[in-house]
Formats: sequence, C-alpha cells, structure tokens
Amino acid sequence: MKLNRTTGTVTGVSKMWWIKVKLKAVRVDPSDGVAFPHKAEVRYEAEGKEYTAKVYLPWRLIPPEVGDEVGVLYAEGRPQLSFIDCFGGRRK
Repeated sequence: MKLNRTTGTVTGVSKMWWIKVKLKAVRVDPSDGVAFPHKAEVRYEAEGKEYTAKVYLPWRLIPPEVGDEVGVLYAEGRPQLSFIDCFGGRRK
C-alpha cells in the first residue's frame, strides 16, 4: 500500500474525561495526580475530496490546538484511511 502525504487543519480537540490515568499511588482528591487523553478532529483534502479524521492522543502528548496544521498520511486510492502525524510533537 502506497501512502501519500497532505496537510490538514485541526477542527476540534476535546479531553476524554471518562478515561482517567492515575499518576500517583496516593491521592488527596479525585482529580489529584490524574491525566486525561485527548481526541482531535482533523479536516484534510485528498484526491479532490474533503475528509475528516479523528485521532486519539495519549495523555503524555500535548494536544494540538484548533487551527493548527498537522501532517496527514493516507492510503492511495482509499484516502479515508488516514494517519495523523501529530505524535512527534510536544510532550508534557
């Protein structure tokens, strides 16, 4: 499968509150020592059409902001199959 590259724009970022990652063994309150993963939505154009992709980011990565441009890899002939290249960025 050949992959093509394009750029996309982040259209939405949300914190996934229902998935809690505990970072401390002992906590004082429910939000002490916890982190949450994020979900980002990216709009991109490939092979003449516009697509939207969702990516789930681990809690260790700082999520992109709405309006940021990110790289998108997609399968030639099946541009709805995509990978968002935002994992090489900033870390907490």
